[in-house]
Amino acid sequence: MNKGLKFFAPAAAIVGLMASCGSSVVASSSIETTSTTSTTTSETTSVAPEMATIKAAHGYYAPYAIKAATARAPQLVQTDVDYVGVLLEDDGTILDLKIDVMQVKATGVDATTTTINGTVFPDTTDFKTKWDLLEDYNMNGEAGEWYEQALKIEQYAVGKNIETLISELNGTTTFGADVSITVDGFAEALVVASEENNYREFEVEASDVENLKLGIGMSSSHEAKRTNINIASVVFNGEEVLDAQIDVLQVPYTITAVGDPVVYEVGIDTTKAQVSGEDGIIMSKVTIQDLYGMGAISEVGEFYEQADSFELYVIGKTLDVAFAASALETGTHGLAFIDGAAIGVTIGVSDLIAVTEEAELISAGRVLPTV
Repeated sequence: MNKGLKFFAPAAAIVGLMASCGSSVVASSSIETTSTTSTTTSETTSVAPEMATIKAAHGYYAPYAIKAATARAPQLVQTDVDYVGVLLEDDGTILDLKIDVMQVKATGVDATTTTINGTVFPDTTDFKTKWDLLEDYNMNGEAGEWYEQALKIEQYAVGKNIETLISELNGTTTFGADVSITVDGFAEALVVASEENNYREFEVEASDVENLKLGIGMSSSHEAKRTNINIASVVFNGEEVLDAQIDVLQVPYTITAVGDPVVYEVGIDTTKAQVSGEDGIIMSKVTIQDLYGMGAISEVGEFYEQADSFELYVIGKTLDVAFAASALETGTHGLAFIDGAAIGVTIGVSDLIAVTEEAELISAGRVLPTV
């Protein structure tokens, strides 16, 4: 942790306060002991602890736009990836919400290459998210910096029904006097998260619900004509993974030579399966499923199938165990699982591990500047 920063407790910790307000889920597990004694026998009967059904989901919204050249910047393509992870009671009441935005910008260099245009981490092509930037996002609005307003939304969401929150955010560019940031993208992402086939359900002891922690991770890498955005949402009980959801978005570019002298203008390759040109959005590898085309060259299936296998592999483990050095090797696609064929994951996993570990850090609490 950087010097001068402090942890902010995760929103899930607020759930503890809900118990006194009549929450149907947060309750202590009950253990009753009954002893029957006679001259020859003594029996003890234990009642099973009360269980609670919890749901988890993640969602994204990734519109792109071509920005015209200005006196200070060349023409570029900008893709804004709004990302949410959400933890819910069985009835749809939000226990925890995490949100973030990554703004991905690319410009043309020559006939075959694009470059990134934005704030990245040192010696990488990994764009900083708006949360990563903190004060450096430099919003300077009356309602505070972007991260301060995002934190208000995360806190506000706790105890709300997810459908109610979507309704409040949908079609709204501002969200009350204390929040002036654009929020309708989060509504779109929550719609994706709340689709029934995106939910993951699991049972925990009711007394453990207030201890559950949710974290999200985002990272990017850039190639000659493509930017990759990796996303992960993970639920922890202590250090054990209860649920994990991962995905990757790929932004494919075109390059066109125009003018004299020549300028290389970048666009979006709408012929690719991950691009919905009509809607102006990028779709993830999991969303497009078999259209990604990995199945024909992979012995263990398409990307979405391998993503499922990755998630199943980490569930029930700590990340230290799941990603131990003894479980990994360096292969043709970078870091990979030694038992990848058996696990069902033969793709390179460096980026997926990184965003999953970032999710664990964020689940422990947002790191905010010290006032």
